[in-house]
Amino acid sequence: MARPQAPRGQGRARVLRAALELFTEHGVSGTSLKMIADHLGVTKAAVYYQFRAKEDIVLAVVAPAFEDMRTFVTDAEQADSPEEATDRALRGLVELVVGNRDIIASLSRDPEVERIVQAHVEYDELTNRFARLLVGPDPTPRRLAAVSLLQGGLGQAGIDPLLDEVDDATLREELLHLGRLLLEETSGPGRAGV
Repeated sequence: MARPQAPRGQGRARVLRAALELFTEHGVSGTSLKMIADHLGVTKAAVYYQFRAKEDIVLAVVAPAFEDMRTFVTDAEQADSPEEATDRALRGLVELVVGNRDIIASLSRDPEVERIVQAHVEYDELTNRFARLLVGPDPTPRRLAAVSLLQGGLGQAGIDPLLDEVDDATLREELLHLGRLLLEETSGPGRAGV
């Protein structure tokens, strides 16, 4: 008897949901295509039909977040001033972190995810464009350190169990406020705070 088929287009979504569940539980390195197939109750060939490799699944999981990032980075690059560009980039990053808490929690700090994402030049280029927006022109060492701290801190906020009970709207407001304070503190002479 043939296995039931998902309606066209839903197979990929089912694989991605199953993979994300397993990545959360076992990490990317600890999840195999066979595990994903078993979780779905299908053959490994059915998973291969949707994705050629686990790397393709990881990239498909993070693709929407990178598309959102591409959108806000492009918007920020069109700002009239470096200060406005920085603020738009900060708002975009905060929204990205808050809107993707589940994905960040599942994939962060997994060396396999880092390896897969860093191997793609387009993602590397996008994160470099973003970083340039936050550091601004002629950054001081303090500004560079502040941006590093901010990026790491925002990433941590997306996975920190201390923040599990904080609703998205409140978390968004607080992260934006604190990010602006940190960047304002490192604005150089002649630079207005963001």
